[in-house]
Amino acid sequence: MTTLIGEGFLTSQMKTLFKFCQPDVPLVTKQLLTVVFQAASTESTEYLTKKMIVLTFLFALLWDRTPGWGFKDGVLHNSIWLERAAGVYHREGRSGKYQLTYDEAKSVCEYEGGHLATYQQLETARKIGFHMCAAGWLAKGRVGYPIVKPGSNCGFGKTGIVDYGFRLNKSEKWDAYCYNPNGKDCGGIFTDSKHVFKTPGYPKEYEDDQICYWHVRVKYGQRIQIQFLDFDLEDDTACMADYLEIYDSYDDVNGFVGRYCGDELPDNVISTGNVMTLKFLSDASVTAGGFQIEYIAIDSPKKNTTTKATTKYFAGKFGIV
Repeated sequence: MTTLIGEGFLTSQMKTLFKFCQPDVPLVTKQLLTVVFQAASTESTEYLTKKMIVLTFLFALLWDRTPGWGFKDGVLHNSIWLERAAGVYHREGRSGKYQLTYDEAKSVCEYEGGHLATYQQLETARKIGFHMCAAGWLAKGRVGYPIVKPGSNCGFGKTGIVDYGFRLNKSEKWDAYCYNPNGKDCGGIFTDSKHVFKTPGYPKEYEDDQICYWHVRVKYGQRIQIQFLDFDLEDDTACMADYLEIYDSYDDVNGFVGRYCGDELPDNVISTGNVMTLKFLSDASVTAGGFQIEYIAIDSPKKNTTTKATTKYFAGKFGIV
């Protein structure tokens, strides 16, 4: 039996990395692999069985060591990496959810160098993992939102694009789904074991009118520890001007942890699962030095042990909402 390992999808452009027929399996570390094997009819069943065991072990090892990977349409791929590359992202108004008319939504996307996403672009992003429980404007006055995981509180228990159709009243207020293949200056999707987030322009002061989302997902069974290295946002006792919000979930709908502002370092925050969302917003006036925040993937405690959280979410100058 001959086994071929290639980088990329199974197409004519796939780059061959290894082709071997011996029991030894080479070490491969690439973002997208395709494994093809051809069996000769003269090979014994015992040899084929041993070969399949080796290949199964290789696949299991790859699966275990690559957070955020999945198996879709017969191809192993990193859905979170593809989600970022899809170029589609969600935006809301500075005053909160569902505050943008159609013209305002177009302006938000164009200000960032993009445009309103088409239905097809949103569906492409959804197919590779983009999930948001918030209706937003699309190109040509359409409204909808992408659902990957069904839930009773979002998407009516179904998956796909929840389509509100083409709206006759362009003054209706929704969020926006923008498309920009060149990415954004802040925010993003992260699956590394650790990373440092910074406000745009740090260590210089951040600009007005910023909205940034950081979505974090680590390996299943791990948790996420957030550590504040530097923190300086506009001082406001109610935290209604510039603020950072943390959610113990993969969106900003569920799992609200706290809202932070001012210049005191918050305590560490530890997630309950393997996903977390951070949202930074600045208003149209006063700015400050910004922040550096590091997240680290940590192992979950064993089931026969208990931990007591000591994190203070609303101490000092942090607002309560």
